[in-house]
This record gives sequence, C-alpha cells and structure tokens, in this order.
Amino acid sequence: MKVKINSDVLNVCLDYISDVLPTKPVMAICSGIFLEGKDNNLTLISTDLENTVKVNLECEVKEKGQCVVNGKQFISLIKQLKGKDLEIEKKEKTIEIKEEFSKYTFIEMEVEDFPKIPKVSSDITFKIKGETLKESFKKVIFCIDPENPKHEYRGGLLDIREKFINIVGTDTRRLSLFSILFETPFKKTTRVLLSYSLMKKMINVLNEEEVEISIGKNNISFQTNFTKNIGDNKKVTGSVLFISQLLAGVEEFHPNYEKVIPDIKKSKISYINTDLLLSSLKRISIFTSEINNKVKLSFKKDFLTISTSGEQGEAVEKIGISYNDEETEMAFSPDFLIDFLQVNEKETFLFAFTSPTKPVLMKPEENSNFSYVCVTLKTE
Repeated sequence: MKVKINSDVLNVCLDYISDVLPTKPVMAICSGIFLEGKDNNLTLISTDLENTVKVNLECEVKEKGQCVVNGKQFISLIKQLKGKDLEIEKKEKTIEIKEEFSKYTFIEMEVEDFPKIPKVSSDITFKIKGETLKESFKKVIFCIDPENPKHEYRGGLLDIREKFINIVGTDTRRLSLFSILFETPFKKTTRVLLSYSLMKKMINVLNEEEVEISIGKNNISFQTNFTKNIGDNKKVTGSVLFISQLLAGVEEFHPNYEKVIPDIKKSKISYINTDLLLSSLKRISIFTSEINNKVKLSFKKDFLTISTSGEQGEAVEKIGISYNDEETEMAFSPDFLIDFLQVNEKETFLFAFTSPTKPVLMKPEENSNFSYVCVTLKTE
C-alpha cells in the first residue's frame, strides 16, 4: 500500500476513528487502526468489538494494499504534522510515513488478526436528518446511567412505531422522551436498546447530513457523509459508517413508559424563564450537600421562590414567572432541574404538576416533541 494525503485531511478522519479506539483493548490488535488504499480511496477502521467505525475519503493511491498501525502512536504523530503532505507506504514488516524532510517508521501489526466489520442483517432501514437525531440524543442521554443496577436502563430506548420514533432515556427517577414524526409509515415496528457509549459517540459524529440507519437482530448501523473545513477555503468530504451492538434487556424496559408522563390538561401550569431559573439554581445549589441535596420551589401568583438550607448555610432567591393557581411547595434534586434547563434551547419552558408529591413534567413548550419528567422529594 502506498498513498499520498495531507495531514490535515487525515486528521479529520482520525477524529472519528479516535472516538472508538479503545484505551484498554480486549485484544491487542484492537489498539490498531486498519488502513486500506485502493481505487483512489482511503479507508480507515477502528473497533473496540462493541463499536466499529469505518471512514472513507478520496486520496491519491499509488499502490493498493492494507495495513494495521498502532492507533495511539499514529494519531499522536499525525496531529503533530499539521499542514504536511504525507506519503504512507507499507513495507515488508513496517509502515513508513514520509514528508519532505522527515521519515517515521512503525512496526506493522498483523492485518489478518484485525476483526472483520460486523454485518448488519437489516430488518429495518430508514433515513433521518442527522441534526434531528443528534438533538434527540442530546436531550435524552443525560437521563441514562450506564452503571444502573437494572441493565435494561443502562442505554436509551429506540421505539419505532408506525409513523414515529420515540427515543427514551431513564434512570427510573427521571425520564426524557424525544419524538420524531415520519411522513411514510414504517413497514415494521420494533424496540431496541442503544448503548450509552454509542449515543455519546453519535452526538460527535452526526451533522446536518442525512443519516441512514439499519437495524438488525443484534446490532445497528449509522451511515452518513461529512464535510469539514480545514482552512484556506479547503474542505474535506467523505463518509462514515458506525456499527454498534444492541444492548440486551429491551423486553424489561418499561413497557408503558408514556403513562408516567403527567397529563397537561389535568395539571397546574407555570411558564418560567430558562436562564433565570438555571442561574438561580446554580447559585442556590452551592449551599446543598450530599446529606441535604435538594432545593425547594415555592409557587405563588406570578413569582417563584427557590431556596435551600442545611449545614452549608441557606440561600433564597425569587424570580418572576407566569403562574395563577394555588400556592404549592415542592422539592427536587437540583441536578435534575439543571440538567433539563441546560438542554432546553427555548427562552421559557412549561412546568406542569398535579401535586407536590407526584412527578412533574417539563417541556420547552406545550406542543414540543421533547418531554422531561422527574420525581419530587419530601419538602421536610
């Protein structure tokens, strides 16, 4: 194999590759990056056995071939060679990287030992806007605890219905739901569990480009194109394929999760400024502790009091809100409120509740496709 490529172009690809390259590989070969040059196309692959990423882009291929190079060392070197035109060549047992005045030689890893790309025997395939899927993952992932003792809640639910998809995350004390509507009905419905690590990685991968999703029995794939600016009006274009194992336990995931969402029509409703409450909670939470990790929200006509007291001291703030119902006081873990506010992009949000002891509903607006539910704490 012998290819010519600019280091800045190669670094764009390595950004995708490094997100999957394991720091503590189960197999030594998984610490390597697979490279293949043919038909004026360079392919790079990395895998931790649970997740696999494959990146393709055009480049000058002088001799076709394959090789596997130590991933950590290769990435570290290429990142240091900014703006350099490189020649990567496989020798008998080594891989040489040359630029105008320098040469670097890596010991080749065994190509035959590198794991094959998993095949997705697709039961369902569909396309969706990458930015929409990225938004859904960002608004759901903060509710997922990858260390949850209940294995079915260590990932996010992808619930495909006839004309929409629900993406759900919960740690059993709070729940986030993002719904995506489709004009064309799905021929088949299904429920699968996506790993936390997959969702976190896809937030970095997805962009405004359309993404094709294929769901098999044991794995799922995401394929999309990318365009990156690398300065001086130069752009890098290519494609990225991400394949991940599905989590077991989807049958145990709350079958009626939608029923935990409070009915707005039966709720008391307040509209609150997002930034005002967020900044207030960040200040108030300074006075909380592990023993007393809660803040009180006291709703009165047109204003809200946020307070806490304990061994760290006490703090009280008031902000104006839209509320015209009976006075109500309830308590929350401050992080449960802050997490929602940090992903809510609207100036205000809807806060709905039926009683101080039952879960509350928060939404950017009443008809939003994003809903967040969290439990209350005892006020005493």
